[in-house]
Amino acid sequence: MKNTYVRVKGIIKKGDTYLLLKRWVDDRIPEPFVWEFIDAEVEHGEAPDEAMAKAIMELLSVHGTIDKIEYTWSQLLGDTHCVGIAYLCSLTEDEEENIVLPEEYDSFEWVKRKDFPKYIENQYVLKDLEGKKL
Repeated sequence: MKNTYVRVKGIIKKGDTYLLLKRWVDDRIPEPFVWEFIDAEVEHGEAPDEAMAKAIMELLSVHGTIDKIEYTWSQLLGDTHCVGIAYLCSLTEDEEENIVLPEEYDSFEWVKRKDFPKYIENQYVLKDLEGKKL
């Protein structure tokens, strides 16, 4: 059976830095956390913009601003097709100061683009970012 789903990615930019979140994935492995941008699946019938706004609120406990669609991607994983939309987003200074992460997230950092490979292990994400101006 073939399956297609849509994901949204929120790349939050502040000056020349970008917000990365450190999420717990599995405590049975040596490094149980991964660094990532905001990421969420779009629910059936939900608009991608709404899913992105909801994900920012759920993961950061603040409202954010969707500035523009930065790029899209498509990935086949067996019979599953993932279609994604990456949004460039921003936060006000007040929102930055009031970030509260959910329990499954350890921390967050503002990271320069040149340092993404030091944080982000997912090679698909790094490849998607190649050549993008952000």
